[in-house]
Amino acid sequence: MSVRTVTTRRVVITGCGVACALGLDPETFWRRLLAGESGISRLRHLPDDTPLPVRIAGQVDDTGLAAGLAALGLTERDRSDQLALYVVGRALADAGWPADGREPLPHDLVMGTGHGTVAALNECNETFRTGGYRKLRPTTVIRLMFNRSANLASIRFRLEGPAHVVSCACASGSIALSDAFQRVRFGLAEAAVAACADTGLDLPTFAAWNRLGVLTTHPDPATASRPFDRARTGLVMGEGAAAFVLEPLETARARGARILAEVVGSGGSSDARHIVQPDPVGQVRAVRRALSDAGLEPAAIGYVNAHGTATELADIAEARTLQEVFGEGIAVLPVSNTKAQLGHLMGATAGVELVATVQAMVHGLLPPARNLDDPDPRCPLDFVRDTPRAATPLHVLKNSFAFGGTNCALILRRWTGE
Repeated sequence: MSVRTVTTRRVVITGCGVACALGLDPETFWRRLLAGESGISRLRHLPDDTPLPVRIAGQVDDTGLAAGLAALGLTERDRSDQLALYVVGRALADAGWPADGREPLPHDLVMGTGHGTVAALNECNETFRTGGYRKLRPTTVIRLMFNRSANLASIRFRLEGPAHVVSCACASGSIALSDAFQRVRFGLAEAAVAACADTGLDLPTFAAWNRLGVLTTHPDPATASRPFDRARTGLVMGEGAAAFVLEPLETARARGARILAEVVGSGGSSDARHIVQPDPVGQVRAVRRALSDAGLEPAAIGYVNAHGTATELADIAEARTLQEVFGEGIAVLPVSNTKAQLGHLMGATAGVELVATVQAMVHGLLPPARNLDDPDPRCPLDFVRDTPRAATPLHVLKNSFAFGGTNCALILRRWTGE
């Protein structure tokens, strides 16, 4: 019996797409992020008589998204599908691959989502409740499939590798990229698209989040989300999507592709402890596994893009995780995140934040953590605050710690041409 020899390949990011409350392309998103703009506002479709204590969220611009979808020839009606297809098309085009669907591509597709098709399910339930069986469309089942966005993207852009979905709450985007990275790294895929899309802003889902009691009731949208701040009172919901094209370094070089960054390690774990209370012990395992996978010591990390949900338990747990992993080095390790300006995008949050992290490496600027006026003393970290910080870290860490105790850590290397 022959034994297959496993070889590893260097994996680079050659394209990305983004859709979030601060923009529909990486450059606009990055510019507005550094300018300190807030993408959080009153929920547009919320009726005035709705008895919800929280009425704000980070929302993608409807007009801009509609124009972008029209340019790609896309007519999907469900918001999650729209977001997913838009960013996959933009990422392929950004990487220099055909995005018109006229020729097949060998790429795998891994799609991350938290809420998936929940908005369509809620609509189905309401239709059945008010109109009965005969008001349901024959295509309802197809709209409810959790893998719908991945399948639609593979069909529209003719991605002929395997297409599948991962759903691990707000770690979904990181895990999707981790899966795609490992597939390309070990030669299981010629190239891959890692994407994530999520929106939980339809009325029933948003109401359910209100009832959970983790959303802030802060009256000012621009300052409501306050990760790691002593005055934080909870998280802000948001919607968005992101996608990345990953390919072997030799493939990217052979076709003259622009390289944005290199993915060098990923690690995951489960707390195996509690469904909503994060455990630093489990988080530490994920970060250390990512470091081991990358072949790096903690001192090699030059910046951390934190998960930073703006809930007390999660912020303190993440701070303790970083202290445990980096020891005394944590005092001079820059940390920031973007949820103060975007909200928490659930299954898409890691992907959108990773776009910001890649932009930071490309531009040599670390984005500041906004609304961090009085850092919680239980989170003694070197926060990038108020203004961007000039820096060129060789390696960066992106954390994602989700409900359910699912953890994922990613390590990227700044592209130096070598």
